[in-house]
Amino acid sequence: MNQPIVVRYKEEDPLKSDRWELVNSVTYLTRLGEVTVPSGYTTDFASVPMLLWGFIPPIGRHNRACLLHDWWYDNRLFQEQLGRKKARWVADQELYAHLRTVEPRKFIRNYCMYLACRLFGRSWWIH
Repeated sequence: MNQPIVVRYKEEDPLKSDRWELVNSVTYLTRLGEVTVPSGYTTDFASVPMLLWGFIPPIGRHNRACLLHDWWYDNRLFQEQLGRKKARWVADQELYAHLRTVEPRKFIRNYCMYLACRLFGRSWWIH
């Protein structure tokens, strides 16, 4: 399910300047079934410190994977069924799988993005 990702830049967002609003919903096939990110959802795609943008840009071919991951984290998908730790682990596994699909030759970058989520994503999941 590779619908195009159509977004609108949200320059007036008071929380962060790098926010994008999804214009059309996007549906993903995951190991737990279909997941749809609805139109109107706001994302920053990859949450990367500016210092690392040369290695991991905040937007790029990985947008599709990051959009799903942001939606999964923001809504704690499957937490009731799987529990907090397992649901978060599956979200990060899905990110990694989708990264490998869109950028199969970027092994190191994909793994670094996955690892950053494993190391630093816990505080976002539980807040």
